[in-house]
Amino acid sequence: MIPVELYGVDAERCERLYDALPSLVSDIEDDGPYGEVLYAAEESNILSTVEQADAWADATPFAWPDDVAMEVEMALRSARYPDVGLFEHLMTLDGVDAVRISRWAHFVARVYPIYSAEACAALEAMNLPTPFKPDDIASYGVYVSRIEGLKKHAPAAGLPEIGLPRARVLQLGLERFE
Repeated sequence: MIPVELYGVDAERCERLYDALPSLVSDIEDDGPYGEVLYAAEESNILSTVEQADAWADATPFAWPDDVAMEVEMALRSARYPDVGLFEHLMTLDGVDAVRISRWAHFVARVYPIYSAEACAALEAMNLPTPFKPDDIASYGVYVSRIEGLKKHAPAAGLPEIGLPRARVLQLGLERFE
């Protein structure tokens, strides 16, 4: 049964994605910088993970006052996948958008997908309306829901077991899918 997150999907295109996915992502285990951040992340030191995620993405590091740093840490620590509601207030911080929050959440929790325009475009091509609006956390929530639906619907051979988060596998696969 197709999960509600995928209602209306172009089933033929979706099946083509699953068929192609293993070859689309065959090289991702060789991404040393990504793996270093992913495996260095510690639940006890979320702010360090945020710094490492920003460095991985070549984003300007933050110098937050203690109260803001604690707010960021508490939002990332308290969020429960697939909910993104606790991230909304972080969007008020200068230089923070849904893409940046998605990277933080990805490395902290290892289940949230990294928000990308290319992956959203691929979902749109599969007849799954998924807006890419970095200034709107709700659009990231839609994206998370779509990725979760793809994970639930994936056939055994369609989602390779390669030691990286399934959300990352699907995100990169979507970005590379034509």
